[in-house]
Amino acid sequence: MKITKYLYLLGLAFAASCSNEKIIYDDEPVLTFINSTSQQLVDQGSGSKIVEVKYGTLAKVDNAEVRLVVDPTSQLKEGIDFEFMGASNPSGRFDGTISLKLLESGASPEGKNAVFRLQSPTIKNGILNPVHTMTVALKCPLTYFMGGTFTATQPFFGGTYPQQIQQGAEPNTLLLKNYYANGYDIKIQYDPSTGNVTFANQQTGYMHPTYGMVSIRQVTTTPSVINFCTRKITLVYTPFVSAGNFANVTDIIQGS
Repeated sequence: MKITKYLYLLGLAFAASCSNEKIIYDDEPVLTFINSTSQQLVDQGSGSKIVEVKYGTLAKVDNAEVRLVVDPTSQLKEGIDFEFMGASNPSGRFDGTISLKLLESGASPEGKNAVFRLQSPTIKNGILNPVHTMTVALKCPLTYFMGGTFTATQPFFGGTYPQQIQQGAEPNTLLLKNYYANGYDIKIQYDPSTGNVTFANQQTGYMHPTYGMVSIRQVTTTPSVINFCTRKITLVYTPFVSAGNFANVTDIIQGS
C-alpha cells in the first residue's frame, strides 16, 4: 500500500510539471488535492487576503464544474471567516485552482484550520488527498518573533535545548545558531506571505560515531512552517549520512 501511494504521488508530481500534451492517463478523471495541507498568513490591517487551492483531475476534462465544500471538522466557517470566490472549470486541463477570500477577522495569532473537500457533479473524488487542511493565522512582524528566547525540541537527540536565532544576510532568512554542533548553523528561508519554510541540504557538524557527518534534507510532503505571532518554527526533515537515511523527524523551536 505504501508503494502504491508513493507511485500515485510521484505521478501527480510528474503531471504537475509537464504540459497537457505529455500526460498519458487512460482511466477516468478523479478529483484530488495537490497538497493535503497548507498555511496562509493574513496581514494585520489588510482586511482580507485572496488565496488559491490547487487540485488535479489526472485526466483532461470538458466543462466540469469543481467547487470547494467545507468539511464539518473545519474550525473556520464560510461567510464568517472566509468567502468562496466561485467554482473552477478545468476545461481541457487536468488541474485547476479555486480561489477564496480569507477575512482578517477570522485569522488568529495561533492559527485555526479551514478544512475543505472537492465536489463536482461530473467528476468522482479520488482516494488520495481527498481533504485539504489550510491553517490560517494572523501575520505579526519579524521584530515580534525575534524578541525573547527560544528552545528547540529535537527528537534526533531526545531532548529540548536552548536555541539562538539570528537574521541571515539574505532577505527572509534565519540562522539556527550551532543547531546540532558548535560552529555549524542551519540556514532556513521563510515565505513572509505564507509562513512556509524551506532549506537546502546542509551538514549539521554532528559526527555519528559509526557513520560520520550527519546532514539534513527537507521533507517536502509535510511542510515546515514558521509563525511569527506564536514565535514557533516547525522543521520537518530527514537526517542522513553517506550510508543512508535516518527516520524523518519534526523539530519544534518555540519562543518564550
